[in-house]
Amino acid sequence: MRNLELLYSVQLSPLKDLEHIQCSAVDYDTGVIYCASSKCIVGLNPKDGQITGVVSLLTDDYMPTDGSGKVVGIQCIPDQQSVCVAIDNGNLLVWNVLVGDLECVGNVESGFTSMCWSPDLELLVLTTGQETMIMMTREFDPVTEKSLHPEQFGSAEFVTVGWGKKETQFHGSVGKQAATIKPEDEKPALPWDDRKPRISWRGDGQFFVVSTISPISGKYFLF
Repeated sequence: MRNLELLYSVQLSPLKDLEHIQCSAVDYDTGVIYCASSKCIVGLNPKDGQITGVVSLLTDDYMPTDGSGKVVGIQCIPDQQSVCVAIDNGNLLVWNVLVGDLECVGNVESGFTSMCWSPDLELLVLTTGQETMIMMTREFDPVTEKSLHPEQFGSAEFVTVGWGKKETQFHGSVGKQAATIKPEDEKPALPWDDRKPRISWRGDGQFFVVSTISPISGKYFLF
């Protein structure tokens, strides 16, 4: 991080619509910053400090009016001139910033815990309150849904063929040397961890990973 250099900073006057911001995203084509709170989504031009647009999230009960709702993810989609937000109550919303329409494009009863779009904005991944992962296309068509805590997974999983010692058993793609490797002690999640899933894509958009915590062992788990 030592090679980072601050180019400029902007100080804005306090704005009521920008209170208690939970998530933000940047439209890199226009430079507008979109901020989401438990009440609304706001577009802000940092160059002049002007609000470019505001839409209420309390419309049609998309968010609870008592302020207890939380936006768990936000993404700007420049070519559609829209902003997508995922809410912890399970609503997936799209705000068309050009015409001002706010539309609910999907709902999951167990709620959302995180959202992350691929770098090319062709796919999005969401995690739910039922500890599942959902992948969708940019048109919000489901691609797949998987449990975040499968009993077995991975090509390196040991395969027991029912005979011989551990050293002579088939060990999958990791080879026989796996029999002599001592497993590292897995550390449980730290007390200050919020225990919420995190999604991250590789830069080329070919792979992504979901970091979560096992409900049984309390240890970190990568899916």
